[in-house]
This record gives sequence, C-alpha cells and structure tokens, in this order.
Amino acid sequence: MQTYRSFLEDIVDESIEMLPMEPAQFDSFLYQGWRLLGYSVIRHNFAICRGRICRTIPLRIRLDAPLNFSKSQRQLLRRNSDLKYRCAPIQLTPEKEQLFLKHTERFRDRQPLSVYSFLNPHSYEIPVSGMEFSIYEQGKLIACSYFHIGETAISATYCFFDPASDRRSLGTYTMLLELQLAQQFGKQYYYHGYCYDVPSQFDYKLNFNNIEVMDWKTGAWSPQPRVPVRKWESLVKEEGEKM
Repeated sequence: MQTYRSFLEDIVDESIEMLPMEPAQFDSFLYQGWRLLGYSVIRHNFAICRGRICRTIPLRIRLDAPLNFSKSQRQLLRRNSDLKYRCAPIQLTPEKEQLFLKHTERFRDRQPLSVYSFLNPHSYEIPVSGMEFSIYEQGKLIACSYFHIGETAISATYCFFDPASDRRSLGTYTMLLELQLAQQFGKQYYYHGYCYDVPSQFDYKLNFNNIEVMDWKTGAWSPQPRVPVRKWESLVKEEGEKM
C-alpha cells in the first residue's frame, strides 16, 4: 500500500497563471499533464478520494486511428439523436450559469460556487481558442461542454448538465461529439482529463478505445486497454469489506 511518505517524496502540485499561448505551446503543456482550471493552468499527481490520498492518471485518446465507439456509445448517440446542439466560441451567459448551479446539486461535497471555478470570461481566447457545445431538448438548454484547441490536440475543459436529464448520459454524449469534431479537425489527440488509481466517478473516462495514460515519473504516454463502464460504487463497497 502506498504511504503518505511515498506520496510526499515525489509529489507534483503546480499551478501557473493562465496567459495566451501559441497552439503548439498549449500542446506541449497537455503532453506534460497540465490542464486548465479557471484562471490557472495546473497539474497534480495526487488527489483525495473518499478521505484517502490517491494518484491521478492523465488520459488522452489517439485520433490517428478509427475511434471504434462501443455498442453502448453508438446506442447513446442514437438515443440522443432527437437533441439539437450548437457549436460556437465559448460564451458564458446567465442561462448557462443557472444550469451550472443546478448541475452542482449532484455533488455531495466540495460544491463549487460558480462556473468561474472552471472557466473564465476570456475562455473563448485564453490560453487558446475555446469552443462549446450547447445541447438543447425541445428548445431548453440541458448541457454545455467546453474544449480548447491546440495545434495537434483538443483538450476537454469542462461539462455540466441538468440533473433531470441524467438518463441521457450527457457527459459521455458531449465527449463523443467532441471526439468526432476533433477527428474532423484532423487533430492527433483528445485530452479528456484524468482518472484515479482507485474506483471513482471518473472511471467512465476509461471506457474508450485508443486511450493512453501518462507516467508521472517518466513523462511517457503508453496504451491503456479500454475498461467498460464499472459500477464504481459497488467496487468501493467491496474495497471497504476487504479492509
């Protein structure tokens, strides 16, 4: 079992002010495990999950091969084919801020107070061009996802949705839209954040083909087999029973 001492010996916890970047420079930051958060660019190799320290694992998806969506992902695209969506430069509005607040009702702890915890008023152009997918059901805004565009890569920045539409799996749905768009743009990589080295709510990010993970010690990226969606709550319960 990892000890707190071993984490402290090789800890990565860095943050810099977000400033305009050239797209190729942005790619370099993504390659090194950095991501966007509000007014900063950050990276860290640890997190707290269920009161215990764990490792973060940076993720990306290669786009130079067929995406080969799983059967459930193809079904999700068909199931949501009645939705309308709009792709445009990032523009934060009161309507989107209200939707964000509804989204945060899902969180049990560390509830963010504002969408500006994740984005900023200039996210459409800083550090690079930022775009958004706005998803509508019968004219009502039910989800927004945000991403930033580098020279060879796209970075998924944040997504929020109406909890009442939870059955539509809008977090995964907007990822599929972003992946398709990134491939249409001719990008090589889609960076979709990180997961933990223990079961968590981020496990859905592993349910894709062509995934690569970053090794914090070497900085190298290596292939990671797709992990079908797991009932992570059940895994947590099993984990607790074994302790």
